[in-house]
Amino acid sequence: MPLFSSKFTPKTIPVRRQDTSVLKNELGSDYASKELSLEIAPLKIKLGDFEVSFEDGQWIPASGKAGIAHKENIRLKDELEKLEEENNMLRLKFEILLDMMTDKTVEAEQQAEIQRAQSLGNIKQKSKKQKW
Repeated sequence: MPLFSSKFTPKTIPVRRQDTSVLKNELGSDYASKELSLEIAPLKIKLGDFEVSFEDGQWIPASGKAGIAHKENIRLKDELEKLEEENNMLRLKFEILLDMMTDKTVEAEQQAEIQRAQSLGNIKQKSKKQKW
């Protein structure tokens, strides 16, 4: 008789059936509802005067003061996002204009320096000619 028998080996686990939630998670709820002919309505819970619905992975108040405040918060978040995008665009434009202005200033200073050098060269040539 062997010292360790096979009675301690674990049983094999049966293969799980594919759940429709896997199809929904991998391919999206629209695809799953079309393929499986499912009409999935948002989940709604009503507790007294307070009603919430589960949409896009979040519990959203549907009625009452909390619902109005939530809708206002969503509107303000959207407006904030738009304003941040506009602010970023304006900062980019400002940096580009500042770079352009810097380039033009450098070019103008170089032109002025060249003109000064030419005028000094002309004065030196005139003074040499007058000495002769």
